[in-house]
Amino acid sequence: MEKGIFAKYMNKIYRVSNIDGDTIRLVSEDRADLKNEFKEKIYPINYKDRSNLPRLYIKEIKKAKIDEIYEIDYKAKYKGNILNLSINKVGTELRLGTTDTEFAKNNGFERTDKYYYEKTVNQDEIEIIKIKKNL
Repeated sequence: MEKGIFAKYMNKIYRVSNIDGDTIRLVSEDRADLKNEFKEKIYPINYKDRSNLPRLYIKEIKKAKIDEIYEIDYKAKYKGNILNLSINKVGTELRLGTTDTEFAKNNGFERTDKYYYEKTVNQDEIEIIKIKKNL
């Protein structure tokens, strides 16, 4: 489950790393996209562990050439409430978040910020809701 902004371009879905006016930067991990005028990202020489960083391919195009651009987010339904959902990179830890103090205290959430509470849960305890918003 990947959150973020995505674009459909030439019948393929790409991550979007930047939107600047009418220009969009597409990001791919597929070397074959070099054939579609993507350029390999060159990391600065001072980056640590450059050899371990992902090989990325970048293309900047005009918004008008995009078939679709949208944002994907996820929420969780837990005990009848819709809450924020965070997923770690490995996808094994699911964290719920809320600003509802009473709900948080009644359901074992820990305070992580002045007005925010979080709780780690198993996937079978929640219903994951995918939210797609066209941009």
